[in-house]
Amino acid sequence: MQDADDVTASKISLFGGFRIEKEAVGPLWLTGKRGPAIIAYLARCPGMSATRERLADLLWGDSDSEHSRNSLRQTLSVLRRDLSRAGVDLIHSRKELIGLRPDAVRVDVGEFESGLSARSSQELETVLALYTGPFLDGLYLGSSAFDDWAASERERLLNRALESFEKLARVVDAETGLVLADRILAMEPTREESYRLKMELLVACGQRDRALRTYETCKSVLKKEFGVEASPETRALWQSLLAVADTASANGAAGQRLGRPSISVADFVNLTGKRGDDFFARGLVQDITTALSEVADYVVLSAPPPVEKNGAAEETKTPGMLRARYVLSGSVQRSGNGLRVNIQLVDATGGHNVWAQKFDGHAENALEFQDRIAQSVVLGVILDLQLTDWKVRDKSPPGPPEVRRLVNEALMKYFEMTRDSLLVGIELAEKAVSIGPDNARAKRTLSIIISMCVAFGSLPREQGQIERAVELAQAAVRAVPDDEIARCVLSFALESSGRIDEAIAECQHAISLNPGYPSGHGDISMLFALRGQVSEAVREANEAIRLGAHDVIDFWRHHGLVVALFAGGDDRRALEVARRVVRTKPGFVRGALYWAAAASATGNNEEASRAIHHCLSQLPHLNLGNVCPGFVPRYVKDHHHSRFLEMLSRAGLPSS
Repeated sequence: MQDADDVTASKISLFGGFRIEKEAVGPLWLTGKRGPAIIAYLARCPGMSATRERLADLLWGDSDSEHSRNSLRQTLSVLRRDLSRAGVDLIHSRKELIGLRPDAVRVDVGEFESGLSARSSQELETVLALYTGPFLDGLYLGSSAFDDWAASERERLLNRALESFEKLARVVDAETGLVLADRILAMEPTREESYRLKMELLVACGQRDRALRTYETCKSVLKKEFGVEASPETRALWQSLLAVADTASANGAAGQRLGRPSISVADFVNLTGKRGDDFFARGLVQDITTALSEVADYVVLSAPPPVEKNGAAEETKTPGMLRARYVLSGSVQRSGNGLRVNIQLVDATGGHNVWAQKFDGHAENALEFQDRIAQSVVLGVILDLQLTDWKVRDKSPPGPPEVRRLVNEALMKYFEMTRDSLLVGIELAEKAVSIGPDNARAKRTLSIIISMCVAFGSLPREQGQIERAVELAQAAVRAVPDDEIARCVLSFALESSGRIDEAIAECQHAISLNPGYPSGHGDISMLFALRGQVSEAVREANEAIRLGAHDVIDFWRHHGLVVALFAGGDDRRALEVARRVVRTKPGFVRGALYWAAAASATGNNEEASRAIHHCLSQLPHLNLGNVCPGFVPRYVKDHHHSRFLEMLSRAGLPSS
């Protein structure tokens, strides 16, 4: 039996190739490739265990059951012998299960994925240092099942690394960001978003000519590799560089850096004059500034110090100082042990309030109160500025503070758009509805997250779930009939239940309320595509993409364009856009299914097979019998539906 020190001494590295080492001993040598393959696969399985049948099929799928089982027994015997010689007790078996001892091993990929939620740039940089190369680089068995699984994981982890490197590049200084952008492009030379990032960083460093040359490189790579032109977003950035003068005004520079809005946090005013409350106010400003700085979407600038003039505080105007687009300010009041904090966000260009909220707490819990306020401010600012960018004013009452907080947290999880984050979002929205059962915003939020859970496969497509989403959205619309957000939420729920015509009517109502709302155009694009109105769908999708720019649900609008292009038979363009959708949101299996169908329709059979394996690695139960209708909404016209299933069949989606 191993002692406690030995139990924790093994480290498995899967990035940059397979390597296993024991502390104070160094790397361990294992016989052949299939032993390392077994350890690598088990290290990525839930609970670090799998059935003997699964391992046999994965590594010896070309052999019959008896021979593959016998090969597995022999490989496990050799593997145990190799590990035993090094004093490592790693493999355990229990009836039909083979597994690793989770307490006896550390895996770099697991540490990498769990660490990507890091809030600070320093923590994220530490986590990204774990990505030393492609997943299981150089480990190929010639077994299609294992090699396909490894390729799917390799691509998924690469995408996660690229997205996180881009996030880091946007929060560090521009010079460091440029180094990261070059590394990203070395990892994936065809990633168009990374070329745009590099162009923006070069502009921030004052190197506009290099930014223009980067565009030409991007254009050349896309033409050579995919036979396509640069996207409208990249061309628009290039054209803006041509049109902009070499010297930007100071007022514009702050807001334009990396295309992100800028915010300054002003000192909070102590209305009661008690000296201790000055410290509370300063600490609160620091907490809010730190919390906002950790959000990659915003540039946080120092607020200019106020000066006294005729008894009143006025803002100093220092020559050359960058001016923020938005200013966050507030006040602190005390009554006995009670504290009240009022905070507002003002658009400095127009002087109008974007967001405001009141917080009540107690002086004896000052630090906890500060943390709660800082978290709520970040959530509120992010969500309200997103609506501001969409030219939407939320007409649904926010409700009591706790309901507002839960709804905002639920929406932040919704906008993360992963299967796990959506399930967390449902829990938060359910709490909000239980506290405020008549609150339209809470009902609207729970409805959209339920519908998106079904779309991502987080929840099974059960009629009860879908009908509940419809009922919640209908209640929100009845409460606030002119709320375009609620109308689109209801449209999405109706689409999930197959009521396409009703869904279109709700989208049209939303667009009539607010013609500039990108989600209205994006959602009706998908509905027109399903109904076979291809030209209308493409027009609406392009309008949604134009209005929405690069927000968190941009991938969804591009997916609507894919559905329309595929229905119209423009398979090559559909494949190009589908690739973009999957690169942006690897966990969106609906998008990957259209990637597979479009690749199959264009004769890219190997890519189509890879796309199907990508889907099955996330939702193993998918097959031709349950994919559509079921997981994916059905085209209304039979020939569109039949063609979609035929292409998925050719790509390798199982029949049952």
